Parts: sequence; structure tokens; C-alpha cells
Amino acid sequence: MTAEPPWLAEPLRRLEGLAQRLPHAILIQGPGGWGEERLANALATSLLGLPPEREAKEVAHPDLRWLAPEDDVIKVGAIRLLIDFLMQTPQLTPRKVAVVESAERMNPNAANALLKTLEEPPPESFVALATGAPERLPATVASRCQRIAIRRAPPADVLAWLNAAGADPERAGYLAVEYGGAPFATLEALQRDQPPLWRDLARAGQNAAEIRDIAQARRDDNLADLARRWLRIVHRLLRQMPPAEVEPVLEFATQLADLRRMAMLNTGLNRPMQLQRMLLRWAEIWPRLPKHAPSGSAGVSPA
Repeated sequence: MTAEPPWLAEPLRRLEGLAQRLPHAILIQGPGGWGEERLANALATSLLGLPPEREAKEVAHPDLRWLAPEDDVIKVGAIRLLIDFLMQTPQLTPRKVAVVESAERMNPNAANALLKTLEEPPPESFVALATGAPERLPATVASRCQRIAIRRAPPADVLAWLNAAGADPERAGYLAVEYGGAPFATLEALQRDQPPLWRDLARAGQNAAEIRDIAQARRDDNLADLARRWLRIVHRLLRQMPPAEVEPVLEFATQLADLRRMAMLNTGLNRPMQLQRMLLRWAEIWPRLPKHAPSGSAGVSPA
């Protein structure tokens, strides 16, 4: 694990302060990609007596379950299995610990099933919900939890932390724009050697003959996630444009947002075809766009 960033110091202190009066459920909320899961990991390892550097989601522990979305959703079946786990007697520690990552992705049935458990928690059970979009959680679920909030940090703090983690400043700059300045999301993209989207967008804008190849090369990308990252780039470019030039770019942003919504509802879309369509439209508006890459200050300012 990389060193703990300064913006997590206060939330970690709050978690430590709850050790003697632990509630049955905690909601760890932040802007998304700012260490929400990192905080949940620190809590889980502490409750189970594991070394803090361990990745709890990778630990096979009889008193721990870590639930993450599958295909961008958490379904009711997964929550029911989690509830069955919480009903069991702890084997090695004083309590059962369940962590729900990206809790806002629970579908309505899943959220309702979890709500019943939060209202009447089984003995010796504990639930931690981590979310980067607390506004998407049902209020009834959030109200049953004690909240720990993560706040955005100044760009200089984020840049210093990324540099300390060995990030290449230029590459980090491009990716941070795509991820809205979220440091953990940016670092994860760097660690998996993800190519910045801007490089393909520049290729498509400069040479429309390459669009088909670009779309095919990204056929396995999550289309909704790619569209969201693309939108952040477009919004950054719009801020640099004179008002008289923005209308076609705003229309493109609307089409891109429509594609993202469509991709979230229909995972069977023909991704190369949809990407090719949007890249062709991108090539049309390319002459209007600023020609310098949307990075600057390592791209760590919030989008």
C-alpha cells in the first residue's frame, strides 16, 4: 500500500474514536476516488485484528465479507447472501464484519433488503458502506448509519501524494482530468498502465481515418465509464473556450451524456459502433476545440 494521504488523517482519527462505542453500521462517504474504500479497509482490518497494510477484500477470513458490484450493480441476491453471513455466529473475532463497496450501486431491491437488516441488526454484526455518491443512496439506508465523511484536499496535496507514489506527472495530469481530480482513481489507472483517453481523442480529431481502429482498440472498455471520463475532458475544454464557440461542443456533451445513460441501462450495446459514431462527431467539432491537452497543474483540480 502507498502511504496514507493527509486528507484521510481526520476520518481515520474519527474511526479510531468510535472503537469503544462502535455503531452497528457506518457510512463512509466522499467525492468518489478519494479513499472511501481505503478507509473501509482500515476499519475492517482494525476490527478483525489484521495488519493494517493487508487488503481486506483479498483476505479469506471467516468473519469478513467484502461485497463489490458486479457489472456495475449490486443485486438483491448478493445482499441476501451477505445478510445470511451476518446472521451466523462469529468464529474468530467478537463480531461479523461486512463491507459494501460502491454502496450506491445497490438496486432498489438490494437496498430494501439491507435496510431491514440495518433496522434490526443481528447480534455481533457490523456493516460498513463505502460510497463516492452518497446522494444516490436511499435516505432510509443512510439514516441508519453513522457517517464518516472524506473531504477534497487542495491540488498541491494531491500532487505531492501522487509524486510520492511514483506517478509520472504528465501521465497523471491527463488521467486526473478524466477522473475528476480523484487521487485514488488516478493512481489506480496509473498502476494498471491505462492509456490516457486524450491521446486517442487527439488522434481521432487529427486523422478521421484512424477512428475505426481506435474504436476497435477500446471495444472492451466499460462504455459508461469511458463516456463519463470523456465528458470530464469536454467540460475542461469548455472552460477554456470563448462563449461564442461553445454551442456545438455543448451539443456534443449532451450526446455523450445520452450515450452514458444508454450504456448504463443496456450493457449489450455494440460498443465499437457507438464509439465510432461519437468519434466521428468529435472529429467534426475538433477544429473548434483548444489545441493544448486538458491537463495543467497535473490535472488534479476537481472537474
